[in-house]
Amino acid sequence: MPPAERLWAVGTVCGELVAAHAVSGAPFVTATSALVPAAPLIRSLLPLLGRLLSVPALRRLTVDRLGRAPVKAAPRPRKHSWGHAVVEWADGTRNEGWLRAGDGMDFTADFIAAVTELLTHGVGRPGAWTPAAALGPDLATTAGGTFVLD
Repeated sequence: MPPAERLWAVGTVCGELVAAHAVSGAPFVTATSALVPAAPLIRSLLPLLGRLLSVPALRRLTVDRLGRAPVKAAPRPRKHSWGHAVVEWADGTRNEGWLRAGDGMDFTADFIAAVTELLTHGVGRPGAWTPAAALGPDLATTAGGTFVLD
């Protein structure tokens, strides 16, 4: 990733973590996200917030208030969205690569459209798979991403 586009990311549990573990067969997988708060104080309060929001009345109130919050358009903070993978093999070999896409939400929509089109045309294998496991890693480039290997 170009230095001008660096950002903070923290470890988190996410669907990508489960998918990477299932597809790779690796004994250990870590996932990070720039969407999870990185400040230690906020991260320490998240479990309490989760418990509070498990109360239906508080959850409804919070959703209602957030839905009414004014939001103004802001410029994109960076030109690209990035996915990153580091693979360390048992023999010590290390590979690192990036997936560069335009707007992350647009890429997600394009990715889903590509999966839908391929499955409609009978491409893929039957069963429960992640999209990349069923359709191959080229799916990311079909959806408009570019692989950048270090």
